[in-house]
Amino acid sequence: MSSFASFYRHLRIPLLVAIGLFSSLFVLAQVNLTYRLLTGYTLNPDAPVIKGKPTLFVFEQAETFSQVFQPVSTGSVRKRDAPNFDKEMAIGIALPSTKTPPKLSVSKIFVQDSTLTVRYIRMADTILTKSPLPEAVQPMLVVMIPKQTVLKTRLVENGKVVQTIKKREE
Repeated sequence: MSSFASFYRHLRIPLLVAIGLFSSLFVLAQVNLTYRLLTGYTLNPDAPVIKGKPTLFVFEQAETFSQVFQPVSTGSVRKRDAPNFDKEMAIGIALPSTKTPPKLSVSKIFVQDSTLTVRYIRMADTILTKSPLPEAVQPMLVVMIPKQTVLKTRLVENGKVVQTIKKREE
């Protein structure tokens, strides 16, 4: 038993170092990003949305952002958040129009292996289900994240990948 204790004592430090290095590599592989929600924008009527499915947009420039999202008239929104495309990029999620809009919330945004993943939760709004709106509403989320170099972007709704887009070459 004493030879086993001696062997264990000599192996303990390298084993702990190896476990620490392995876990640090695992943590570095996925980088969680901070984000901020943009308010005061609506989807342009001629925006290229996928009919009947969630549509993901990724914008690195203000010009392309303004082709898809437009500011809401100033009377209905007290404060509109301004995107800063010098330091940030925008992510937009548009869902199919509905008379009973769901509640949407971003759960996590992270980069791993040059793939940006946007995870959000979609819940039925039980308050609005009892009294539907007279006209269809376009549910959407617009968030700003720090500029990233990514090759693909995945949209995950309630744990299921609903869309993957690749970065276009410019």
